[in-house]
Amino acid sequence: MKQLIIYCLAFMPLTASICGQEAGGASPLTSVHDPAATRELIRQWVKTERIISEEKTSWDVEKKRMQELLDLYQKELKLLDEEIDKAGKSASMVDENKQRFQTELKQYREAQQLLGDTMARLLPRLKSLMARLPQPLLDELSAEINLLNSEDALGKPRDVLKSMVAVLSASGRFNRSITIAEDTRQTPDGKKMTVDVLYLGLCRAFYTTAAGSTAGVGTPGETGWEWQPVADLADDIRRTIAVYRKDKQPQLIKLPVKISGNENK
Repeated sequence: MKQLIIYCLAFMPLTASICGQEAGGASPLTSVHDPAATRELIRQWVKTERIISEEKTSWDVEKKRMQELLDLYQKELKLLDEEIDKAGKSASMVDENKQRFQTELKQYREAQQLLGDTMARLLPRLKSLMARLPQPLLDELSAEINLLNSEDALGKPRDVLKSMVAVLSASGRFNRSITIAEDTRQTPDGKKMTVDVLYLGLCRAFYTTAAGSTAGVGTPGETGWEWQPVADLADDIRRTIAVYRKDKQPQLIKLPVKISGNENK
């Protein structure tokens, strides 16, 4: 197993570079320190950032288009209601405007159907992404995720669209940052212990207790994050967290990072 030297002084900019590896499922304890591996890390980071940017742009365009449709037909519906009120006062106006009202109502219903169909197509893709989000991000987005997972979500296309954009935006922000959170882990002997978890974007995490040999590595899986105990990393992870929190002087610390060699280009 090779080792990747993580420069804690510049920890933030390097975070997302680690994310290019995942979805594979192999052991997370492979690392590199040669120039070729460094270039591979950078390439994977750039690819991850590009995918997130493309997805975000696609959602923004879709949101703007749907919002414009909703605004347009809500205005037309308001006008329709006003015209109907006037028609009640004058029977002659009903015959004169009936065809126009029916056309506008049809257009409004078509717009509603289009929005609903779009949300039905995009929602499954977003749910697969949500299954891979780390717990701190799930907690932050709990309201949006509950709405997207509700049985009547597609009956509220406008709210669904807003929640989708919120999830994508928060995921992109989390992926470009380092996050330290408190969590609970169960030891091999069945005991539950409070641990500090150091998330490097959306694709890698390290955890350890304040003292002792409880430590490990986490990676996202299809149904949630998967954690592998690695007791030998306890001291290094504690020092890394201490440096990030500025409790210790900056220093060079080695942590294992896996790079997938089977990733499709």
